[in-house]
Amino acid sequence: MAIAQSWSLHRTVLRQNARQNAGLRSARAPLHRVAPMRATCAAAAAGGTATYVRETMHTLPDGMRLELLHQPASSPEAARPPLLFIHGSYHGAWCWRERWMPFFAEAGFDCYAVSLRGQGRSDCRRSDGEKIRVSGDMASLTADLAHVVAALPSPPVLVAHSFGGLLAESYCTQLGGSAPVPAVAGVAVVCGVPPSGNKAIVGRVFKKSLVLAWKITWAFVGKSFARSLDECRFTFFSKDLPRGDLIRYQRQLADCTDVRLLDLAALNKALPLPPLPQEARMVPAFVAGGTDDVVVDWPAVEETAAWFGVQPVKWEMMAHDCMLDSRWSEAAASLRDWLTTSTARQRAT
Repeated sequence: MAIAQSWSLHRTVLRQNARQNAGLRSARAPLHRVAPMRATCAAAAAGGTATYVRETMHTLPDGMRLELLHQPASSPEAARPPLLFIHGSYHGAWCWRERWMPFFAEAGFDCYAVSLRGQGRSDCRRSDGEKIRVSGDMASLTADLAHVVAALPSPPVLVAHSFGGLLAESYCTQLGGSAPVPAVAGVAVVCGVPPSGNKAIVGRVFKKSLVLAWKITWAFVGKSFARSLDECRFTFFSKDLPRGDLIRYQRQLADCTDVRLLDLAALNKALPLPPLPQEARMVPAFVAGGTDDVVVDWPAVEETAAWFGVQPVKWEMMAHDCMLDSRWSEAAASLRDWLTTSTARQRAT
């Protein structure tokens, strides 16, 4: 599948799934408004009209609640799908709220960002009070994501980062199956883990440098980024990120969660992901990565792009946290251009 694909066929699929999605939405728990964590007017990053971030909690079938942020489009356009942002390890919905949500809201997209189970401000304790040790496996996290997608007003474009990218890929493998997940309008994987997982990435890093491999491993296993600004910059950000931003982001990363997102041993047994089913091949896809990303290297980005059947977009001088890094606006602009073009094609069919 190329980026320039048949939007007419995809639009037909969305229409066929509309009734199914409506049924899922009616059968599942609604979004629940909670008291604001803080009053937030997010438009400074985008330099445009202010819209407020609505802080909600989405209730899952087992009673656990996921943090779900919503920033309405500044000037909504009916033909544009909503965006659902999905984070990776040691992150939460907060990482999208800072820069990308106001940017894309200003561009006319309704923006949602979810914190996965046990991450960010999402519940980390079950109804019996027991704290979870890991957010889940690929199957359970995909089911959680499907529950959120079904609650949105229309099929979204999934915008996924790091291990969130692997989750979005897993979601796509279940489109159109015997028990299909709700339809999506597109998928964008940015600096995302490829469908084979991170084993090949680790192997390439070890061949390149044992010191580099140790630093990356210790960053995630020992959370060294939470104690050292230098380690935080090395792992997630560029050398020219302002120190004030680095300090602020490190605090968010350190405080985000102590619950592991995935059990890597169990994850490796479920990988590699199978090829995309036919229905998923009709879903528009965007894949991009940074040249300075020490977590997800360029060969991994190429693998993901090949799996989706698209050409990868290379972001020069971009570190892993593309939504927060020094050149976040350049990355956001390239994704916005793709979304705008894709939306225009869909509107024309």
